[in-house]
Amino acid sequence: MRFQVPQFIETESKIVGPFTLKQFLYLAAGAVIIFILQYVLSFTYLIIVGTPIAALAAALAFYKVDGVPFPQYLLMALSFLTGTKKYVFSKDQGQQYLPENKSQASNSKP
Repeated sequence: MRFQVPQFIETESKIVGPFTLKQFLYLAAGAVIIFILQYVLSFTYLIIVGTPIAALAAALAFYKVDGVPFPQYLLMALSFLTGTKKYVFSKDQGQQYLPENKSQASNSKP
């Protein structure tokens, strides 16, 4: 009996035109925020506030950092900044990072 193996499982399907559903939602959220701001702010302030919002929406939709999508990268950065850190000392690796003058000075002291 033969089974059909799915291919291209790492690529998301295009739902809305050339965009995936996530990309479309990020762009739509940015557009809705800017649309609402146009009634609240004057044109000059709309440009000042709307440009970073549009850039953030585009970055969330399309930008990748080292092959990692930008929203996932932001979550990893946030979890790193807020999470606990565990420092592990290894004697073999620790001696590699000693500065040259400190190790000589500690050896010369009685």
